Amino acid sequence: MPETLGTALAALTDRLDEAGVPTPKVDAELLLAHVLGTTRTALILDRNRALDEASRWRIEALGARRARREPLQHLIGSVGFRYLDILVRPGVFIPRPETETLAELAIALTPADGVVVEPCTGTGAVACAVATEVSPRTVIATDVSADAVMLARENVMRTGATAVQVVQGDLLDSVPETLRGGVDVLVSNPPYVAADELDQLEPEVRDHDPHLALVSGPTGHEISDQLIAAAGDWLKPGGWLVLEVADTRGEECAARCAAAGLLDAEALPDLAGRLRFVRARRP
Repeated sequence: MPETLGTALAALTDRLDEAGVPTPKVDAELLLAHVLGTTRTALILDRNRALDEASRWRIEALGARRARREPLQHLIGSVGFRYLDILVRPGVFIPRPETETLAELAIALTPADGVVVEPCTGTGAVACAVATEVSPRTVIATDVSADAVMLARENVMRTGATAVQVVQGDLLDSVPETLRGGVDVLVSNPPYVAADELDQLEPEVRDHDPHLALVSGPTGHEISDQLIAAAGDWLKPGGWLVLEVADTRGEECAARCAAAGLLDAEALPDLAGRLRFVRARRP
């Protein structure tokens, strides 16, 4: 009897579950939908459809890679981020669902015709989301990685985020000096893993995301501290700093913002209630 979508889905779900993949059923559905060029909903409704040999071989190959904990996003080649489809590539940090909340916070604080700066942009997902959901005058996205800059520029073109300029540089070093003191929102998902925490991460992150985008230093505060220190110079009066940080360090990061002279510093929860985001404003 020919293998059907339903039997292939069940077999792949079991395989991923045995491999320790955190969401085996969802990943199996997304992989099959990718191979067949359909949606998860259509896949479920068409469970009795017979698979051809080419599809079976491709599902087997991708399933084996996912079972080895290669990121699902790398296998599919893109990831949904808010209303966008963002290209992903090995060597560049993969945007996760929780970072959509970071983008949402930045969007809510960005005025029409405002100026936004996003250091550590990676794929450019946050910058593109802000540029396509608000009407900023300009969004400057920076990254020290040449691979990230190239990919972010591709995503700018792909999403039509014409307000975004992607430049290579460390944090704010490559931001035009003319913007100093005139930035409405400084938003970033910087490296925030402490060096001794790296081994505790899931294999998809530890073994596939670039360590340069993960590890901040011995404490995990090193990069966010640099951005906090720079916020007073780069933000306009009343402008906002918005950061994603380790959920174990959210309150401490907010306290560091207050100690640096920023106002209304607070740690904010992600969808699971973990204090993963910090925002504060220049007086």
